[in-house]
Amino acid sequence: MKLRDRLLWGLAVSGGSRACYKDKLFLWTPLKYSKKKYRDLSNRMYRDGFIQKVIINGQMNFRLTGAGRKELFRLYPVLEVGEEKWDGFWRVIIFDIPESKRSSRDSLRKEIIKQGFGRLQDSTYISPYEFSKSFMNFLQVKGLAGSVLLMEAKQKHLGNPKMLASKVWGLKEIEKEYQVVIEKLSTRFGISDKRKREEFLKKIYSEFLKVVVKDPFLPEELLPSGWEADRAKKFVLRAGVVRE
Repeated sequence: MKLRDRLLWGLAVSGGSRACYKDKLFLWTPLKYSKKKYRDLSNRMYRDGFIQKVIINGQMNFRLTGAGRKELFRLYPVLEVGEEKWDGFWRVIIFDIPESKRSSRDSLRKEIIKQGFGRLQDSTYISPYEFSKSFMNFLQVKGLAGSVLLMEAKQKHLGNPKMLASKVWGLKEIEKEYQVVIEKLSTRFGISDKRKREEFLKKIYSEFLKVVVKDPFLPEELLPSGWEADRAKKFVLRAGVVRE
């Protein structure tokens, strides 16, 4: 993940509209990433219009702008629809692209995964969300519209939808990773040394980001009961990533 995108995620985790203290946002950068480079990066993001500078109690804070949010949606389209209710239909992508066009096939598969689709079987992917405009544009630009079959379907077999979603997206493993983040953040108050605490939090936030980018952001109707993503986010917030 690009360093700029890590900061966009860090601001988005706060809900986007809250102000984030600059030293707290720094914790979303990798270990050994200097504060000088961080200042240069945040200034560049400000000039590009992705973040807004806000002074609170005499201290610099950052807030995600509309342009910053759109950029995050461009990189991770499923975030834009992640809170919609499921209408009960699966969107299905089936493609048959020959070996002679491997680069096109690989490019298509990457875009499908970027759009949040999960692999049902070879060359067949599903999602609970509508096909996005960006995906339809991708097919047109790449000349793949005639090689890809798009369908909507109701599920009648293969168990209940929650079981299918868990299998297709590996939700049990994702939830375990969220639980690890929660368990590690539960120990943060035992670290009194400022430098060690900063290093610890940087490691945990990096782990949290690795889980978040795997999360398909499925509708609540398809998630296991007690899904740990929201709880992990609350632990991240309580660890002081953003100013409430």
